[in-house]
Amino acid sequence: MNIVKKQLSEFLKKVDLYNIDAQKDAVAAELSSTLAKFLISLKQEKKYSLERRIKVILNSLMHKDDFIHHVEVNIVEDDMDIVLYGFGNLPINKESLSKGEQQLYATSILKALVEESGIQFPVFIDSPLQKFDKSHASKIISEFYPTISSQVILFPLLHKELTVEEYKQMLPLVNATYLIKNNTVSSSIEQINPESLMVESYV
Repeated sequence: MNIVKKQLSEFLKKVDLYNIDAQKDAVAAELSSTLAKFLISLKQEKKYSLERRIKVILNSLMHKDDFIHHVEVNIVEDDMDIVLYGFGNLPINKESLSKGEQQLYATSILKALVEESGIQFPVFIDSPLQKFDKSHASKIISEFYPTISSQVILFPLLHKELTVEEYKQMLPLVNATYLIKNNTVSSSIEQINPESLMVESYV
């Protein structure tokens, strides 16, 4: 009888543990479901915010008033597709945009994503201003580079992707400049006084 009572007591303990585990599983499942709903809601919130930002930034960089009527961001799991709508609420074929407009489009997405992230991190831009005409380049220098991040690093081919006039406009914002010098044997990086950069690059 004592042995049976002892065995019964052990079985009851296991049943209690099973019930506790079942309750934990139920709570975990409920929390998981709530978290999934929250993430979906957060993605939708970010989606609408990103749509507004891209539209505002893109229209401010372009010279065409209200060129972009609205922007639609479609998020499927971790993939994102962006559709631009113009006059008459008709979709814009991004391939039909000029090279400069495509660059502005990419630039606006970069700026919108940086702003939405809320994180300050260095932004590296290769071949800046390459596809822009003078008026667009001026706007990028005055409105885009100073605001996209607290640290922006540009890699231009001097006198080709960055003219003297553009550099003069940029100069008040420049903190440091470096010149990459290439020869047949090796390459070297030399820090240059920002005032002397465009002169030293000819040497």
